[in-house]
Amino acid sequence: KLFMRNISSFFVFILFQMFYLNASFGQIQYTFGHWHAELALNDRLNLPFDLQVIEQKGTIPSLIICNGEERITLIGKKGKEGEINYSFPIIESELKVKFADNGKELKGTWINYNKSKIQPFAFSAYASDETRFLTKEQAKIDFTGRWEVIFENGKEAAIGVFKQVGMEVAGTFLSETGDYRYLAGNVDANNTLFLSTFDGVHAYQFVANIYSRDSIEGIFYSGASYNTIWKGRRNDTAQLSDPDSLSEMITDEALTFDAKTLNGKDFHFKAQENHPTVIQIMGTWCPNCMDEMNYFKEIYPNYKQNGVEIIAVSFEIGTNTKDQLKRLKQFKKRAGVPYKVLLGGSSTNKGEAAQVFKDLSRVMGFPTTIFIDEKGHVIKVHTGFSGPGTGIEFLKFKEETELLLNKISGLQSPVIFD
Repeated sequence: KLFMRNISSFFVFILFQMFYLNASFGQIQYTFGHWHAELALNDRLNLPFDLQVIEQKGTIPSLIICNGEERITLIGKKGKEGEINYSFPIIESELKVKFADNGKELKGTWINYNKSKIQPFAFSAYASDETRFLTKEQAKIDFTGRWEVIFENGKEAAIGVFKQVGMEVAGTFLSETGDYRYLAGNVDANNTLFLSTFDGVHAYQFVANIYSRDSIEGIFYSGASYNTIWKGRRNDTAQLSDPDSLSEMITDEALTFDAKTLNGKDFHFKAQENHPTVIQIMGTWCPNCMDEMNYFKEIYPNYKQNGVEIIAVSFEIGTNTKDQLKRLKQFKKRAGVPYKVLLGGSSTNKGEAAQVFKDLSRVMGFPTTIFIDEKGHVIKVHTGFSGPGTGIEFLKFKEETELLLNKISGLQSPVIFD
């Protein structure tokens, strides 16, 4: 009898669990397709972004964040009390979401785990075919082109590269330490430009007015509190400083540095003859570094067989080395990085990276990439990264990089790039 009661209790428990999961998730008739989302950065500013809610048979729907041509497919799993936790595929960031019973709305929280102080941001979304910034009337001026820009707070020089089709605008800003990745938005009938991006780390919004066909001024918002004025003028020939000239070796000796392996052991690197190597100074919290890493992952097999090694040296957040190494191990596995990854330091500060790489004149930004030839000589230090959101600048980087790698590996084959 006791056995039968236990069996009965077990089946009641299973039925309860099935009912609970069905009530929490299965009864919602999700609306699939395009959704309009808004992230509450503060009590005055909502950053819009585009979502795709995609049907997954027999399970929770998939979420895809859209920034222009970029598509970020989030990894979802069921949470507590009807909540769904959507993780970003590589970056340590997460959306916690609850769909409304009608399946046409959702509310949630964005949590970026790459900050020393975690600050959740509320967001909401609804099924809609509306434009990103809810503009309706056609613009009178075309923003397409290359713009020479200054961000006033830091007097940072940049280049805005935009392409407009009707009310839709996409593009990015190039800077000496990397690009602003994929920006997307709209122009309204008052010739106001609206751009934004949200990738799990960056929450950027730009608003600007064009005062003539060749002059623009606006405000750049980042995160909860930062903002600065930016001004620009059309200049099809605008250029930044050569990214290969911003840092250099300050010794005639071979490059050396010290780091830790993922097992916590001390690692000493010294450039050697017959060991052509690429060193990537990066961080797992840095989307530009992830863009560069995705590129290196793609080309690495072609060059590994010809003796070229790639080593990523990461500078991580965290209060102790054990946590940083755990974070880095998980990242390497999750991202499928096929080459060596080391822990360089316990800070995202460029100053600490400069202390580790003391043979360089400076480290201006993440990523910084060092190319060492077959004789053990540093032949190039490249600051920043112009990623796929930059279009022709990305193609130029790929061409120059693969020509260089072909040379130091002895390959005579054509450059492999799209």
